[in-house]
Amino acid sequence: MQNQQTKAVLFDLDGIVIVGRKRFFSERLAEEYDIDPELVQTFFQNDLKLCSFGKADLKANIAPHLVKWNWQGTVDDLLEYWFSSESTKDEEVLSIVKLLREHGVKCYIATRQEKYRMQYLLDAVGLRDHFDGVFCTCDIGYDKSQSEFFEHVLTGLNLQAKEVLFFDDTQRNVDTASEMGINAHFYNGFDVLKQQTELILN
Repeated sequence: MQNQQTKAVLFDLDGIVIVGRKRFFSERLAEEYDIDPELVQTFFQNDLKLCSFGKADLKANIAPHLVKWNWQGTVDDLLEYWFSSESTKDEEVLSIVKLLREHGVKCYIATRQEKYRMQYLLDAVGLRDHFDGVFCTCDIGYDKSQSEFFEHVLTGLNLQAKEVLFFDDTQRNVDTASEMGINAHFYNGFDVLKQQTELILN
C-alpha cells in the first residue's frame, strides 16, 4: 500500500521516457563515417563522462575531435545528428505521467546527462511540457549510484524518502535509492510502471 502516500515520481530518461536506441551513438558514428571505433570510444568513455557531471563543456570538448572523425559539418551539426537520433518518446509512459499529474502527483526526470542533450530533450523534443522538473547529474555533480544524488533530490522536493517513487533501468541506481528509503523499482518494461502506479491512479 506504499504507493498511496506517493507525492512524487522520478523517471530515468533513456530506456524509459526516451526509447528505441538499439546501439550507442558512438558505434553508429564510427560505422557511418568509417572512423576507428577506438577514436570515438575514447571521447565517449572519458570526455563525455566529465560533461555528464558538469565538469566540462561538451561543445568545447568535442570540437577537437571533428577532424579525426571525418566530420565535415559544425559542432552543432554533429550534436543535432546525435541528439535527434535518440529522441523517441515512449507515449505509453507519458500517458501514465499525465495521469499521475492529474491526480496531483508531481513527476520528475532523474537522469545522468550532459547539459546540451538535456536542453534538447526538454525543448526540441518537448519533455518540459510533460514533467514538473528535472534532476540531472550535470547540475548535481553526482551519479544516481551515489547517495548524494538522492539527498539532493529529497532536499529539492522537500519530501521524505517514503513519499517518492523511482523507476530506473540500471540496478545499481535502484539499489542506491532503495538504501535511502525511496520506493525504487527496476524498470524492465511498461508493466512494472503500470503495476506500481495503480494504487495512485485508482
